[in-house]
Amino acid sequence: MSRERKRLGSSIREQFWSSLFFMCFGVAILLFLVAIEHQEWFSLTPATGTAEAMSYASTSNDTKS
Repeated sequence: MSRERKRLGSSIREQFWSSLFFMCFGVAILLFLVAIEHQEWFSLTPATGTAEAMSYASTSNDTKS
């Protein structure tokens, strides 16, 4: 009887881990598809006005006469 019980427990454990694996795999695929759809989420932008001004100053053309 303990052999059948052990096999049943092992089967339930394997079923749990395989279900967890496939759920994580599905979530990873979903996140990947969402990420490639929204590429603008990964662009870096200045967080404050000061940082934006410094960024603008470093990229503007120096036209001093």
